[in-house]
Amino acid sequence: MKRRLITIFISLLVLLGLSFGITYFTHTKFFDYSFFIGLAVTVIIWFFTSKGSYGSRHLDMTIQGSTGIRMEGQKFEFSPNIAFYTSLAYTIITIAVTLYHYRSYF
Repeated sequence: MKRRLITIFISLLVLLGLSFGITYFTHTKFFDYSFFIGLAVTVIIWFFTSKGSYGSRHLDMTIQGSTGIRMEGQKFEFSPNIAFYTSLAYTIITIAVTLYHYRSYF
């Protein structure tokens, strides 16, 4: 339980740090980039924690081309972890807050 809380806390620190860092350097509001940061981090976590995706198939083909040994294909499998759920929740919350914040534009 303690490890999960630490993982959630570190994930939120990374997401908030990236959002605040980009807003600091671009001189914009926090809400302008927070959704896109959350979405990008969620997609990156999904890409690197899934098995049998494009990246692993490409690596298998590269190994097969260099060695001549046929690699057995992996079935696509994704098992989400706490960091993925945290970034997904951050993304959903930030899109809701962004839509509420900019509701007068719609």
